[in-house]
Amino acid sequence: MLATPTSVNRRRAVQALPVLLGLASAVLATPPPMPVRLLLNTGYSGPQAWILLAEDLGYFKREGLQVEMTPGAGAYTAAPRVAGGGFDFGYGDIHSLIEVAAREPGRAPVAVFTAFNASPCTVAVDADGPVRAPRDLEGRQVIGHDSDVALRTFGAFCRQTGVDAARVRVNSSWGGMAGMVEQMLGSGEVHGVFGYVSTLAAALAAARPELAQRVRYLKYAEHAPDLYGSALFATRRMLTEHPQAVRGMVRAFNDGLVALTRDLDAGIDAVLKRSGGRREVEMLRLKTTLDIEMAHAEGRRLGIGDVDTARLARAIALMAQTRGLPRVPAVGEVFVRDFLPPLAARVTSLAR
Repeated sequence: MLATPTSVNRRRAVQALPVLLGLASAVLATPPPMPVRLLLNTGYSGPQAWILLAEDLGYFKREGLQVEMTPGAGAYTAAPRVAGGGFDFGYGDIHSLIEVAAREPGRAPVAVFTAFNASPCTVAVDADGPVRAPRDLEGRQVIGHDSDVALRTFGAFCRQTGVDAARVRVNSSWGGMAGMVEQMLGSGEVHGVFGYVSTLAAALAAARPELAQRVRYLKYAEHAPDLYGSALFATRRMLTEHPQAVRGMVRAFNDGLVALTRDLDAGIDAVLKRSGGRREVEMLRLKTTLDIEMAHAEGRRLGIGDVDTARLARAIALMAQTRGLPRVPAVGEVFVRDFLPPLAARVTSLAR
């Protein structure tokens, strides 16, 4: 008996049914992305290029994460805000995290990827002025934003350079970076401005490029070498309840940095689509970050993301001494390397 078209189609449909059911089961078995909240250090800018690039390249989604990014209000404010609740991850200054760990050990987040292996901080001074070395700051005034990392870690800078911190007048200012530099250059009362080298250089490039040659930097990376900088940190809840999500977040974060090293322009594109800034200014900010804050020789040995345990222990002790902290946190309370990709998968040098 010859098979009719109807019977052939029916037989093919029956044969295909297991395959279709398998595909449907696979689709149904794929869990939806896990929503997580990430607090950034500041508004969108060049030094976050690899984080934003990681999102644009789909690295977070690849790890099963749906990341909601919130622009921050300064790197030193990130850790206490994450400790206060409402965020799963934060990106900000590790020394602020040390303070939170010392004061609120049960609530403090923990760093899982240290991006800056050198301090980004500086005191900008008049290139032709009387301040030639750190000790020249004694008897003079330095201004900056109250939450500025350089201002908050100035005690550590003084301890490692022999400066008598009590003899330096530190005052808060709420002006813009370029405005504070103008105030310093045009006044005999102000002799220094706290900030990041990258932030100050970009601010001058955007507002008063002619002033860039009139400024010299006392870099913390040169005078207080134990200090680190910004890190990605996770809440204790994420570490204990969702370790795979933490691992995925770190992997995406790392892969974004790897991608950035191959194409800086793509990173700046990711920034500009969110910030509306100027390409040359954000590129300057990014390149300065890569050249100063992420090019420490330690990176060649340990890879970007990791820390030297002994060095971090010294930084923790230094912060405890100079910030009057109630206790000295252990290194493991501040940073864990358990979630880092292998060294071969990480960037080992950003010196250019």
